[in-house]
Amino acid sequence: MKLMRWLGWCVMLNMAGLQTVHADFLSDQNGIVNNQVEDAPDWEESQTKLPAAPKDENLVPFYVSGIAGNQYAIDKTTLDVGKDGVVRYVLVIKAQGGAKNVSFEGIRCETREQKIYATGRDDGSWVPVVDSHWRGISGRSLLSYHRALADEYFCPQGVIVWSKGQALQNIKAGW
Repeated sequence: MKLMRWLGWCVMLNMAGLQTVHADFLSDQNGIVNNQVEDAPDWEESQTKLPAAPKDENLVPFYVSGIAGNQYAIDKTTLDVGKDGVVRYVLVIKAQGGAKNVSFEGIRCETREQKIYATGRDDGSWVPVVDSHWRGISGRSLLSYHRALADEYFCPQGVIVWSKGQALQNIKAGW
């Protein structure tokens, strides 16, 4: 019984210590605590316009996995690293049978989520997705292009790339 009480006190003291360590971690060199994390306002997504239809000469292929039978590419002219922390791009998927899917999408690295804003038509126009909302990216499927884009190209080690150029460099290095 005494052992359980002692362990309980240790856990409580440890938890209090973690809060202190967290505050110390956020301290700058002058000892001032930066409360930016705790006091950050709610995230707000930036407004975005639908891009031009993709052109074949602007497509940059990327690797998803060895078992993925489709061809995946990003239109490099549409790739954007937004101030809101969202990487937006036009995706082109070509199936082995010749079918082609085009979509305008975004990946939010901070929360590991993806969103499809619109799908492309054969005539180059867009159809906005009516119920477009953020969805978690599964880490399990080797066929998930969202997983590949997030983990390998746009959010390596969970951190968003700092520029469009860095994202393109990651894609070209992975291909």
